[in-house]
Amino acid sequence: MELFWVILCCILSLVQASCTVDSKSEEKYKVLLDPLKGQTVTVKDQPKDWQYTIKFCEGVEGQKTQDVGVLQTSLNKSDETHVVGKISFVDIKKGNDWILLTYKNGDTYGGHCGGEARQAHIMLLCNTKTLVGNSAVIEENRDKQRDCSYIFEISTSAACTVSTVSPIEGLSVGSVLVIITLSVIVAYLLLGFLYQRFLLGAKGIEQFPNISFWRDFGNLVADGCNLVFRTSPPRESRSYKGLGDDQLGFDEDEERDDHMLPM
Repeated sequence: MELFWVILCCILSLVQASCTVDSKSEEKYKVLLDPLKGQTVTVKDQPKDWQYTIKFCEGVEGQKTQDVGVLQTSLNKSDETHVVGKISFVDIKKGNDWILLTYKNGDTYGGHCGGEARQAHIMLLCNTKTLVGNSAVIEENRDKQRDCSYIFEISTSAACTVSTVSPIEGLSVGSVLVIITLSVIVAYLLLGFLYQRFLLGAKGIEQFPNISFWRDFGNLVADGCNLVFRTSPPRESRSYKGLGDDQLGFDEDEERDDHMLPM
């Protein structure tokens, strides 16, 4: 019986350790935080009075409930803690290189902020070099009557759009065709070279695949260029000679001289 309750508690803890967003449109953003699950960020405020423990769609360990997303602990009083936000009340906003994670419904304030519940805004900024990088407490907005909040900034690769985009996405059709053509040419040359060298035993220039075809093709291209682009000097017209002049013994020069003699 005790084993049953232990298993049941484990199942319930696993079910609870997940973000619950307010709108269905934000459900698709929850997967962006999966790389950060299991990570814990600890950051102190500037006066060194408070320490904040942050989890991502997981509960902070050692708490009575499994839905504590951000826990505030006093550095001066070890027994003073406040739940800043819960993973059961979450907003997720997404930009090109950032994710805004908001935990709400924390412990209520005492004598300020109208006694409303605490909430934490966690700005996740793109950093391709590390999963979880620098973190800081930007501000605690508590000097107003409502909408008080804690603002954190954390650098992480999970917020980088480039990490979830296919490398060829956004390329034009022409660029894709050029990449495919170059890949085919390289594969043709490499495989043809290996075939000629190791299977046929070719040496030197004969290792080039289909060398005879490319030689003939080059000659044909050269002939075509010569025919289209080169111009040869005009040929001199030959004077007309009768069909029987050679047989009759007439000479062209003598014929011209005869016309110059006086009658």
